[in-house]
Amino acid sequence: MADQDSIEKRGVDVVGLVFGVAALVAAAYMLSDGAAWPEFLDLRWALAGGAMVIGLGLLAGSARRRR
Repeated sequence: MADQDSIEKRGVDVVGLVFGVAALVAAAYMLSDGAAWPEFLDLRWALAGGAMVIGLGLLAGSARRRR
């Protein structure tokens, strides 16, 4: 039988979740021919903000202590 003590619970894959949501937003934007994009939100700022969030997440993940 498998040793039940060695099984660990895994959390949410944040990077995969972020990229999945970004892919869904990009697909919705392309399918709507760009008509659904709000005028007050510039795409360049959204991309820069997303890159900053991903970079901070990767930095925090690398700084975290290994168990």
